[in-house]
Amino acid sequence: MSKYKELAKNTGTFALANFSSKILIFLLVPIYTKVLTTTEYGFYDLVYTTIQLLVPILTLNISEAVMRFLMKEDVSKKSVFSIAILDIFLGSIIFCLLLLVNQIFSLSELISQYSIYIMVIFAFYTLNNFLIQYSKGIDKIGVTAISGVISAAVMLSMNILLLVVLNWGLLGFFIANICGYVIPCVYIIVKLKLWDLFELKIDRSLQWEMIYYTLPLILNTLSWWVNNTSDRYIITVIIGIQASAIISVAYKIPQIFSTISAIFIQSWQISAIKIQEEKEGNTFISKMLLYYNALLLIIASGIILFVKPISNILFGASFYSAWTLVPFLIISSLFNAISGYIGAIMGAKMDTKNIAKSALVGMIANVFLNIVLTFLMGLQGITISTMIASFLIFYMRKDSVEEIAPETYRAIYLSWFLLVVEASLLVYIDFIIGATLVTLINLFLLKDTLKPLCLKLLKGFK
Repeated sequence: MSKYKELAKNTGTFALANFSSKILIFLLVPIYTKVLTTTEYGFYDLVYTTIQLLVPILTLNISEAVMRFLMKEDVSKKSVFSIAILDIFLGSIIFCLLLLVNQIFSLSELISQYSIYIMVIFAFYTLNNFLIQYSKGIDKIGVTAISGVISAAVMLSMNILLLVVLNWGLLGFFIANICGYVIPCVYIIVKLKLWDLFELKIDRSLQWEMIYYTLPLILNTLSWWVNNTSDRYIITVIIGIQASAIISVAYKIPQIFSTISAIFIQSWQISAIKIQEEKEGNTFISKMLLYYNALLLIIASGIILFVKPISNILFGASFYSAWTLVPFLIISSLFNAISGYIGAIMGAKMDTKNIAKSALVGMIANVFLNIVLTFLMGLQGITISTMIASFLIFYMRKDSVEEIAPETYRAIYLSWFLLVVEASLLVYIDFIIGATLVTLINLFLLKDTLKPLCLKLLKGFK
């Protein structure tokens, strides 16, 4: 199977799993808002967000190393499996102790009331992440996709049963989500027959090698978390809570764009590791970057060009002004997508230090520019600072990957410049004709990339 065809196949498989979960969220929102109070839903959302933050810290982000080390030829599957399980167990013990501290000092009554369920969610959320990475590492992509579909189906059916039929409220919500993690874990374990892989004797040398790989990724995760949340706090302090609501709504459209790019990156990570292990594929890496950028650029240009009618459909009247914030946030998402492409190559090369370094610098720049530009430009300052910080992360990462030819970046820079011009014409002077002309020029300049890409698509990436 050609590299292109394998990448396309894996992308389609991951799309199946990801869209299942996205459709699930869409279907469950009416149930949540009807059955749960704002306090109950807000509490669960806070718990879930906190778990997402604590998992990489308490488990040393070990799941991120699993796929990479399983794809190394000289590494034992049993050793990788055992090390990850041990780290997950220790992380769960530490999390349990944190819940115990809350219980002793009565810091939160709600957390005390649901502490057992919170503990179970933490453990199986972490285990599920690990098993998905393990499945990818041994090239069982189909198992990953099916587990995603199972998770979506279980969560949907259990939420309907426990919230709508039995009316169990927040308790039912916790149990439904626990089932949504437990059952896919059971499926993967049974399907891959993993019960005999764990060994009490740990390869300490490999364990430290995996931890050395993942430690910078903890900083990377924290940096992105701050990047994604800091602007809301800054806006609330400087402008007010209503402005924070506007920017939150504006992010909904870029999130769709980011979901599409994230699906591709999951499959690209596998291809990047295989290329690195084979010690070849520089031409493939450069070509795929051009193809990826061209496809994302078409999507980004289309969203920006039709942002007003899209916003008219998605946003209520009181939030319609958020459309002016969308174009530069879309461009920021494009920069992040290309950074993710390069980051996958860096991860394959074990260069996690520079991944973390770029994310940290981007975070510092983003927070600083958020404060300065919000004072100077209001809400639009947030979008500009986010775009600049995203470009900075990309720019720092590109120098760490010598496999990509310099002329590849020159073509990309021109397409990005025209995209910024398109966005500026719409946002600042509402000149739709000018923005359309710039888009057409951009597409014309991309013809040498789009033509071979279309031919490959028609031939099924043979």
